[in-house]
Amino acid sequence: MNLDFYQFTELIDVKPESGSPFIHSMSEPFSEEDLEDEVMHSWLDHFDLGFHQLHASGHMSQEELLAMIDRIKPDKIFPVHTENPHLCKPSSGVTCIIEQAKEYTL
Repeated sequence: MNLDFYQFTELIDVKPESGSPFIHSMSEPFSEEDLEDEVMHSWLDHFDLGFHQLHASGHMSQEELLAMIDRIKPDKIFPVHTENPHLCKPSSGVTCIIEQAKEYTL
């Protein structure tokens, strides 16, 4: 089941089994000073749920990205959303370092 902060009261009706795991997945850094974190842990303690913190990111590692590019085998690669486009050197295809105000043919 998926709960956001404002749905913890659903645990009252669900009545989870004591010791059940609760996986807290988030994309932002973890902060123990957060009021929402205190409230969440109060609910988890009340229902005796096991807490597991995971960091979820929408980003691939460099190795995963290069493996995907090598599998797809594109003719051209336009690295964007990176501070190091020059590191995108797959085994095939041409890496185009994007220049501002320049047109590119896809």
